Amino acid sequence: MLTRRHLIRTGYTAGCTVCAALAAGRLSQALAAGTVTLSEINGPSYALRFVGSQRETIMMGKRTALLDLRTLKGRRHVYGIGPIEGLAGEVTIVNSRPALARVGADRLVHVVESYDSGAPFFVWAEVAAWQTEVVPSSVRTVKDLETFVGNVGAKVGLTQAFPFVVTGMPELIDFHIVDAKPDTPPGMADHAKIQIQFDLRRQEATLVGFWSSQHQGVFTPMGANMHVHFQTTDNKVSGHVQGLDLGQGGMTLSLPKL
Repeated sequence: MLTRRHLIRTGYTAGCTVCAALAAGRLSQALAAGTVTLSEINGPSYALRFVGSQRETIMMGKRTALLDLRTLKGRRHVYGIGPIEGLAGEVTIVNSRPALARVGADRLVHVVESYDSGAPFFVWAEVAAWQTEVVPSSVRTVKDLETFVGNVGAKVGLTQAFPFVVTGMPELIDFHIVDAKPDTPPGMADHAKIQIQFDLRRQEATLVGFWSSQHQGVFTPMGANMHVHFQTTDNKVSGHVQGLDLGQGGMTLSLPKL
């Protein structure tokens, strides 16, 4: 059941194979020119990469795309999150299925299944294999999940930054879509004003997140070790998770397999 402060609409575009092919070399060209710094963390069954930083985008107003998302099109088992260039929406990729979520002039959320955009900062991983763990019913909130993911990650030997996935039917997802304008000033106060709020209740969804104790202000928010987006199974709703009630059980955590 979907209940929320605003109605949600969705649209789909097929994308452009030719455009993707033309874009395929842009990231490597930018790296060679020294205009983009790509950081990489290699785990036992995943490669995690990130460009830009949340801090620079929000606090310094660096909203120009550093990553052309079309460079990821065609790659297998990609999971990624970040904002759309200009802080004009949210990007979520679940197993190579993209969702670009924006707030339209009608104040409704429009989700487009496409790679045709860019991101001022972005974190993504290609995951070869997963291991699963049942999420206990005591884990319900965002803070609960952050602690649980960190503890399970440490228990299974994930000592670096890593991606994770949570699947099931949460009781509630509180989420937002950023909707900055060209004249929106940088800084946390104005950033809070562009976060348009929505609710999703009891709908099958996949949460894709990244956990790290070393990247606050880079790809996790300041004061947090976790950054999470979500995508519904039908890819009609997506956004940045800011609050959760995972309910009384039935959720599954997936972590990269050792």
